[in-house]
Amino acid sequence: MHVRPHLDNCDFIYHIPTKISETDLFDTTQSMNYLMKNIESTQYQAALAVSGAWKGTSRSKIYNELGWESLNDRRTYRRVVQFYKIMKGLTPGYLRDPIPPIRNHLFGNRQTNVIQNIYCRNDRFCNSFFPNSIVIWNELGPDLRGSESLSLFKNRLLKIYRPAKKDVFDIHDHEGIKRLYQLRVGLSPLLNHKKSHNFIDTPNDICICTRNSETTQHYLLHCTNYINQRRDLFHTLNPLFETNNLRYLDDKALLSLLLYGNGTLDLPTNQTILKSTIQYIKSTLRFSSDN
Repeated sequence: MHVRPHLDNCDFIYHIPTKISETDLFDTTQSMNYLMKNIESTQYQAALAVSGAWKGTSRSKIYNELGWESLNDRRTYRRVVQFYKIMKGLTPGYLRDPIPPIRNHLFGNRQTNVIQNIYCRNDRFCNSFFPNSIVIWNELGPDLRGSESLSLFKNRLLKIYRPAKKDVFDIHDHEGIKRLYQLRVGLSPLLNHKKSHNFIDTPNDICICTRNSETTQHYLLHCTNYINQRRDLFHTLNPLFETNNLRYLDDKALLSLLLYGNGTLDLPTNQTILKSTIQYIKSTLRFSSDN
């Protein structure tokens, strides 16, 4: 809340339109896009603080959970919005002068607002505001470029760049939501998660029940160590599943329901589902050693 506004000051001017990969974000020795990588890392650290996820969690996964676009996408969004304002005459007229004319079509008279690209001799100029904005503008499609108002254009553009937030249904349980996020993004004390992230203390991912790999699905639905806790969980949820015709779900659908609820259900029902899952997690004491 406090950091991002400072990063927005003329961000569409200094923006370097190059994607920063997960590897780049954690590689402190890499010099490419040093500024872009560092400010993206600031938001990533904020996402970890908000969600309680562990360092090393996939940036794209945690952003998708929180409904945050990357700062790269945010700067691109703001750059294109500024370009729309220039094209629609919502800025001083001299800003329109560097923009080439609309591209002519060989057939038909339909105007699609496709602009002739600016010739670039080097990447630095190609990544600057006008050449890069024109490339992105031309890729948007005629319907989006032809949006009747700035607010409509922004709303349509946000659907491209900003992921839909995964709801926690107004549950105010910091510790419980933290555990839920860890299961959602696939990095938690569960052995399968730690093994897949190459934890030194996890040579294999076999659950202590010895029946299977300790995945999220195994932990919530099948592990024999937590039979009593699972019985209490479904003692609470089965009446809700029966009422809402959710009684016969396969493991994948049931796992999704326990972790995310269901957007077609009302708020109290979703709250009950997620609170019951959180209570299960707490009662197993499986995450108690997570500091």
